[in-house]
Amino acid sequence: MYLSQSNIDLLRHHVEEEGGFQIAIAPMFPQLFPNVWMAAELLYKELNTAGYSVLLDDRNQRPKNMFEVIEFLGIRHRVVISSRSISANVMEYRDLETDEFYKVVLDSASEFLFDRLLTASPPT
Repeated sequence: MYLSQSNIDLLRHHVEEEGGFQIAIAPMFPQLFPNVWMAAELLYKELNTAGYSVLLDDRNQRPKNMFEVIEFLGIRHRVVISSRSISANVMEYRDLETDEFYKVVLDSASEFLFDRLLTASPPT
């Protein structure tokens, strides 16, 4: 689900009735950095196609605002994609339950996330 296309009622329904989101993707300033948006959307589509419930925060917000929404919704897995991380050929992953943090090579990001998500909660 794209966050900009949702409203509070839709989010509440998804969390309360459908079990919430398994992972959130937070692209940093996607309007300024098209490569950030492309990487985030590609990852979103791969996870969504695999059957995971994904929230893509596509608003042009400060990181703090994005992270607050993710934590408020109780989403355990968070991926941050920024211009700096793409330049380093990585994305940043954090498990908000265990506070584990990894920088994952972009080429292996999908496989890494599939492993993490499958261990935590298989797709429905």
